[in-house]
Amino acid sequence: MSRRIHRRRFLQASAALGATGFFVHPLSAAEQQPRAHERIRVGIIGVAGKGGSNLNEIERTKLADVVALCDVDATRAAPVRQRFPNARFYEDYRQMMDQKDLQAVVISTPDHHHAFAALAAMRARKHVYCEKPLAHSVQEVRLMMDVAAKERVVTQMGTQIHAGDNYRRVVEIVRSGALGAIGRVKVWCNTQLRPGFRVKERQAPPKGLNYDLWLGPAPDQGYPPFRTTGEPLSVHFHWRWWWDFGGGVLADMACHYMDLPHWALDLRHPLTVSATGRITYKGDNSIPDRMQVDYEYPARRNAPPVHLTWYHGVNGPDLDGKTTHDGYASGVLFEGANGSLLANYNNHRFLREPAGFVRPQPSIPASIGHHREWLEAIRTGGTTTCNFDYSGALAETVLLGNVAYRAGGKLTSNANGRIEGNANAERFLRREYRKGWVL
Repeated sequence: MSRRIHRRRFLQASAALGATGFFVHPLSAAEQQPRAHERIRVGIIGVAGKGGSNLNEIERTKLADVVALCDVDATRAAPVRQRFPNARFYEDYRQMMDQKDLQAVVISTPDHHHAFAALAAMRARKHVYCEKPLAHSVQEVRLMMDVAAKERVVTQMGTQIHAGDNYRRVVEIVRSGALGAIGRVKVWCNTQLRPGFRVKERQAPPKGLNYDLWLGPAPDQGYPPFRTTGEPLSVHFHWRWWWDFGGGVLADMACHYMDLPHWALDLRHPLTVSATGRITYKGDNSIPDRMQVDYEYPARRNAPPVHLTWYHGVNGPDLDGKTTHDGYASGVLFEGANGSLLANYNNHRFLREPAGFVRPQPSIPASIGHHREWLEAIRTGGTTTCNFDYSGALAETVLLGNVAYRAGGKLTSNANGRIEGNANAERFLRREYRKGWVL
């Protein structure tokens, strides 16, 4: 008898306003919604690297005041603290949630902290912008979706490309029906995994780094937990190539590229997921540097079922491919009955142009900016295009690819939303947490 794993079904938007997917989403905590003319009081969790760029984007909107900063590395945080001398500083984001004037947080931590920071914020009725892939495990994603709906806070996942004009034009072409029925999509990304090694001789963490807090819920292990070939000792980037902290190229990049077919074709949860991978490097990490994941989605309204395949570590939709696919080293290929459309972040073109094609008039308004959209939604009591309902389904789908690879075999979802047929899957849908860390 197969073990069955329950998939929750979540509240969906009910008053959609046009092609952008906006809907009214009233707040449960009136005090967390500023008046239209007031600046929003924001806290930043993880202030260097991607956190630094998110901070710059928030500042550029001129809609927010940064009132709190949080980082486990005081050395990396020092320049940012000098920029915002009036902002309260924390090492531990759990303490940050007690700050009374804090209304919203931006989370740019390693993946293994996403759910803990986001759930703490949402339960404190604070609005959340969280980097992709939303969480480290499928179970965490589902819980974040559930709490976001319950607390009615404004959420946004950091899939910044969603705000670009190119994606909008592709979505309009696909939705116009010009390509005909689309049953096949191929997505690929040539990002290379960086091999690394477990460090046998442990050292004291560098001055300023609270390594215990950096580990957080991850398994207890000495510093440094890994070393990346040719790089100085650091835990601040290459964590993504280790299962304890990240999910490899799939978790790192697929939310950006698979966002486009999910948006254009109204995809949510797949019926089946299967994955294969290759480890072609010499190193101790067990994440595959080349991977193929096949997703089967059900029919939607008048649209047929869709077979989507993800590839990474290669320059095209072929694990053995040696050259770029029609000049696109990373991209999305929609294969329709009447034509084929190729796209990446910034460009798109037909591989097979539909007969008599006439470009549809723009119908999806230009974005006001990914970060500004989130802040404006906080001010108005609205929502965003990449809220946790939409982006949670996307992130869950992405992470199921890693579950299928690690569990071996196919994951199947039955009509009741249960994943069945794979006895190994459950232990990869969730993770164990270090003592003292509870969701």
